[in-house]
Amino acid sequence: MVALVEVYREEDEAYQEYVTVATAYFQYLLKPFREMREVAALCKLDILKSLDEDDLGPKRIAALQKEAQEWTRQAEEAVVTIQDITVNYFKETVKALAGMQKQMEQDERRFGQATWATAAPRLERLKLMLARETLQLLRARELCLNHRRAEIQGKMEDLPEEEKDPGVVDKLEIQYYEVQLDLYEVKFEILNYEEMLLITQLESIKRVIKDKQNEVVYYDPCESPEELKVSEHIMGMQDDRNLGVRELRRQCQQLERQRGRICTRRAYLRNRKDRCKENHRLRLRQAEESERYFHQHHSIQMKRDKIKEEEQRKSEWISQERQKTLQRLRAFKERGPARCAPKTRSPERQAPNPPGRGRTCSVCSVTSGSMDEVLASLRRDRTPLRKADMPASAPPHASVNEHILAAIRQGVKLKKVHPDLGLSPSSKPANDLETSIKAALQRIKRVSADSEEEEEGEEGPGEWDH
Repeated sequence: MVALVEVYREEDEAYQEYVTVATAYFQYLLKPFREMREVAALCKLDILKSLDEDDLGPKRIAALQKEAQEWTRQAEEAVVTIQDITVNYFKETVKALAGMQKQMEQDERRFGQATWATAAPRLERLKLMLARETLQLLRARELCLNHRRAEIQGKMEDLPEEEKDPGVVDKLEIQYYEVQLDLYEVKFEILNYEEMLLITQLESIKRVIKDKQNEVVYYDPCESPEELKVSEHIMGMQDDRNLGVRELRRQCQQLERQRGRICTRRAYLRNRKDRCKENHRLRLRQAEESERYFHQHHSIQMKRDKIKEEEQRKSEWISQERQKTLQRLRAFKERGPARCAPKTRSPERQAPNPPGRGRTCSVCSVTSGSMDEVLASLRRDRTPLRKADMPASAPPHASVNEHILAAIRQGVKLKKVHPDLGLSPSSKPANDLETSIKAALQRIKRVSADSEEEEEGEEGPGEWDH
């Protein structure tokens, strides 16, 4: 056991050296991003000061506002990177402490209770250190999740006009619920490690109280007044020891009250988490139903559009073929007399023409006749246009029902309209979308409201660091 205690001492020194080097390394990684954050903040303040105090034109104002937005974006990116590096640092320290604690718990099985009492304080110290470092890691993760949650909420509040669609709002709300559920998980882990820290402190104090109570004081008979004074001094020391025990018990009571508040916060967060889960399931189900409904009606509309396109292509093809046929016939009619030359006969066999008539060709005449017949048949095949009946003008103050009845009498077929799809998304007023955005923001605020009122009376995050 003596050799093991020496090993533990060397291990503690190695851990301290490791923490020192790791801190210097991560500080080196953090330095440029911290400087970027400071520079971006200063530049943004200068731009805002210039916008408030200087007399600038509209173009210069627009350019400065755009520059301020760019500096804001760079500052946010630097903050996100700083948080990620901090999380990685605490991951390394927690990993080292967890390995040391695990090895020490394995060593505990090799020794008895009396022998292990020498190394028990170190195990308690390791548990405290591991709980504190884990709390720091979880709080760093909590900051990252809070930043993501605020980013989603900002996107929902400042949604561009071209993206203002109920589907986009639903997706952002679902993402918010997912981040909020992760945040609740981190909060539960924080409460668990805070309770573990309290339990470790309670066990340590109870062990000290037990040691003090087990101390035995022996009194010898007094033979002189001087010895009696010494015994009185010993009695005073015993009274001081009793006062120390009472103080330790008071500390135990405080720790027990803190543990009770942690249990209360855990129950509160559990209720909030259940509500967030229910809203998340509801929004997912609604999104699935809307997507299924969209695909169903979209497929029907696609089939209708396809049929219309085929009919349109067919009618265009028929019209093109008809035009081609007419053009060929006209061209043939124009070229017919030129191609057909009259047959020459000998003078003695040539019969005199009847008076008043010119020379004609028989071919030019079964061709012009056939052309006329074809054109006439094509003209007959065309469907004559019907004159549309003008709708009877309704009285100026006629009701909607009278208009509908008048249209039915004239032969107009009415379409069946779905009650939920009476208006297309583009024809809906903008107020409905704004109302849905406000309702989504109210829902996410209800599920993400933390117990600030309960946390006011509790200890701050820095209490566990001491």
